[in-house]
Amino acid sequence: MRITRAAIVVLAICAAPAPARGQSATADPVEIGFAALQQGDPERASSVFRGALVQRPRDPALLYGAGLAAHMQGRERDALQTLQRALDVEPRLTQASALLGAIAYGEGDLDLAIKTYEKALVHAPAQMAMRQQLAAWQSEAAVHQRYEALRDDRFTIMFDGPAQEKLAMRATAALGTAFWRIAQTLGSAPTAPITVILYTQQQFHDITGAPEWAGGGFDGQIRIPLRGASQNPPEFDRVLTHELTHAMLKSIAPRNVPAWLNEGLAVYFEGRDMASAQRRLAAARIFVPLRALRNSFAGLDAMQAAVAYEESAYATHALLQRIGAPGLAALLRDLDEGQSIEQAVERFGFTFAAFESDLASRIGARPATGRSPSGR
Repeated sequence: MRITRAAIVVLAICAAPAPARGQSATADPVEIGFAALQQGDPERASSVFRGALVQRPRDPALLYGAGLAAHMQGRERDALQTLQRALDVEPRLTQASALLGAIAYGEGDLDLAIKTYEKALVHAPAQMAMRQQLAAWQSEAAVHQRYEALRDDRFTIMFDGPAQEKLAMRATAALGTAFWRIAQTLGSAPTAPITVILYTQQQFHDITGAPEWAGGGFDGQIRIPLRGASQNPPEFDRVLTHELTHAMLKSIAPRNVPAWLNEGLAVYFEGRDMASAQRRLAAARIFVPLRALRNSFAGLDAMQAAVAYEESAYATHALLQRIGAPGLAALLRDLDEGQSIEQAVERFGFTFAAFESDLASRIGARPATGRSPSGR
C-alpha cells in the first residue's frame, strides 16, 4: 500500500499568501503563480515564480510558491532547498515550515522534519496540528534510536536488535533480487538508496496510521510490520516486493500515476497470477469505474480494499498485455510529464473509455456509477 499525503498540497495552496497591499491583483506574480497552482498547472506556476525571483530573490512568498510548485512537480530536493531559503528570509512563514517538514519526512529525513516543526512552533505556538504531528515524529524518532541498520548501495534496512537480524538479511537479499526485475520492466531504476524499516505490528500502526488490513506501507520509506514473517518467509518477500514497487515508481514517475495502476503494478511484481483477479471479478460481476480508484486506498475498509486490489490487478494486467514493457515505460514518462491517464493511453491507439468498457465486458459487468469499490 502506498501511503499518500495529497492533503498537504491542498492545504498549502489554500494557505497561499495574499498579494501585497497596493499591488495589482492581475499583475502580482505571487497571486498569478498561486492561481496557476490552484488550476493544477505547477509548470506555469514554477515559471512565474522563477521569473519573479530574478528581480526579488529574497521574497519569502515567491520562494514558498516556488517550493510548492517544485513539490507538485515531484522535484522534492529542489522544493526542500527553496523552502529552506524562504524560511531563512522569514522564519515566521508557517506555511513554508509545514510543507518543508512534510517533504523532509517523506524523503526520509526525520531529523530535519522535527527541527523544522520545532522552529516553526516558536513563532506559531497555537498551531495544534503541527504540534501533534511533531509529537508523533518525536515518538517515531525515539523508536528508531535503538534500531540497528544493514546498508548496501541500494538499501538501508533498519531493525530492532539481534532478534530481527536474520529477517533484515533476508530482506536485503529479497529486495536486491526484486529490484532488477522491476527495473527491467519499468525501464529505469532509482539511484538513491531506499530505506526499509521493520516494525512490530503495533509500532507499524502507531507510526503509519495505516488500516488494519495493510500488510506494509510506503510513504517515502518502506515500512513493514513483521507479523509472522519468520514463520512465512515467502509472504514477507511478497510484501517487500510490493512496497519496493511503490518506492521505485515514486522515483521514476512521482506524479499522476493513478492508485489503481500503482497498486496493480505492485501486485504484478509480487508474482501473483494476475488472471485470477479477472476470474474472481467475473464470478462476482463487479466492476468499479477506474476513476473511483485514482486515489490512495488507505481510506477503504477491508472489503472495499479487497475489491480495489482485485480490479487494480485485473486492469493493470490488461493494460500490460496491450502496451508491453516498452509501452509502460513511455506511459509512465507521459504521466510524470503531466498527462492524465486518459491522455497518455491514446499514444497506443485506443481511448481510455474503450479500454475501460472492454474490461467491464470481459467480466460480464457494466461500469458502476458509485464512488467507492463498494458502490457507496
